[in-house]
Amino acid sequence: MNSLSRELLELVTANASASVETFDTLSQAIAQNATELDAIGAQSDDTSLSENARTGLACKAGQYVFGPRAVMPGDSAAYQERQQENWSMACWLPAACFLRVQTPLEVAIALRIVTFLKVKFSVRSAGHNPNPGFSSMDRSGILIDMGAMNTISLSQDKSVASLGPGATWDQVYEQLEPHEITVAGGRVKGVGVGGLILGGGMSHFSNHWGMVSDNIKNFEVVLADSSIIQVNSGSHPDLFKALKGGGPNFGIVTRYDAYTYPDYRIWYIIRVYNASDKDRVMQAAVEVEKAMDKDDKIGFFLSVATGTLTAGMLYREWTDFPSVFRAFDDIPVLMEAVPPTNGTQLSVAKVTAIENIAKYEIGALTVKPNAALYADLHSLLQDTAKAPGITLAFTFQPIGAPAVIKSEEKGGNVANIPAEMQSWLGIITQWTDDADDDVARSQIRQLIHAIEQTVESRGLKLDFLFQNDASYKQSPLKTYGTDSVAYLKKVASKYDPLGIFQRLQKSGFLLSKV
Repeated sequence: MNSLSRELLELVTANASASVETFDTLSQAIAQNATELDAIGAQSDDTSLSENARTGLACKAGQYVFGPRAVMPGDSAAYQERQQENWSMACWLPAACFLRVQTPLEVAIALRIVTFLKVKFSVRSAGHNPNPGFSSMDRSGILIDMGAMNTISLSQDKSVASLGPGATWDQVYEQLEPHEITVAGGRVKGVGVGGLILGGGMSHFSNHWGMVSDNIKNFEVVLADSSIIQVNSGSHPDLFKALKGGGPNFGIVTRYDAYTYPDYRIWYIIRVYNASDKDRVMQAAVEVEKAMDKDDKIGFFLSVATGTLTAGMLYREWTDFPSVFRAFDDIPVLMEAVPPTNGTQLSVAKVTAIENIAKYEIGALTVKPNAALYADLHSLLQDTAKAPGITLAFTFQPIGAPAVIKSEEKGGNVANIPAEMQSWLGIITQWTDDADDDVARSQIRQLIHAIEQTVESRGLKLDFLFQNDASYKQSPLKTYGTDSVAYLKKVASKYDPLGIFQRLQKSGFLLSKV
């Protein structure tokens, strides 16, 4: 019979040199509770155990190893805090327990407990993904919570920033900007490092940097067998590529080593326009999108609500007013939400944050730039968003061939993004009343379907779906194409031959679903 305590102690011993700060604490906890851990482990092969009973045993094992950092439902205040850590209230799910890990070794131990007892699990970095079960967990399993793994450090020459998965991008920028450097990263305060990179990641300047994941020098990964490896272009290069947009299919990433750049200074302005001027706004937006293919200093987004259109105009240096945005000059401004500002990655992340406490659901589509189409998509939104108490909107997020070229120059990723001008639609609904759950979800799905039909009928639809904006009802990995999916499945079977991340992981964009 396998001994759970022995396996855990072997893990600690094997990683002693890399985990000096926790070696003694973990060793003592496991040794002192070996009898209890082995009694739990002895039940792992009992096929009569219910899912709840098995999960309860795993949580108890977590308590013996991690003490109070295994947060149980009985710890009311601490449990509620962990449960409500996710950005979307729809993800405030009641996990059987939360294991608050602090080091790669602790992640490895938590994963070994999960696999030994064959229980369902989810992994949370910062918890910004609003798809239920992706970075949240119900009573059927354990949530491995990496929120405390949020350290940010610089290499001696400041060319690489090592980022913990639980850090948020605003925290990253806050640490780096005093050194007058930045990284290719997320656009909005509160978004976590881990989830964004594994989904590919879009920055304000993807045409300059490529995808965020293209700018990672090294991943530290806990594999399904709980071994901890370094993954880069020279070590496990197949996995290195797969992690750049391949989602949570290969292991748990416990550190991201990102290249740094001096381009932290950004000029920006955010203007709100009346929807009655949508034809002119959409035409100006398409003109800016076309210019982005020639000038990779331009950043732009257009958020579309029923009555307003909000244009975010950015430039990757301090300046007065970039001429490209003069395309909007003759359009009446309803409100200047943010005046012309010479700021930074951090300051723009703060002003664009969505911090309302609410339920959210999202969806993604990709369209070719076309002003008439854009205006008609706004009309579809107006026709769909009828229910009171529910906000429905979408954002045009332009990206082009330069982003694909940059990605290829940096070694490539698995997303297979079309090398042409396109706009990624990030579609979102927001509500607070539980009674509106069905209506809110029905509305966003109705809007996605209507947009998809309209765009397809005009020959302006691209199949690619941006993973970070995709709904759990969608399959972004499938849109990477047959070759990419085959590559990802081959890599997953090599590094996770037992299919732990496909069978036991609660949800996420899993290859087993493609």
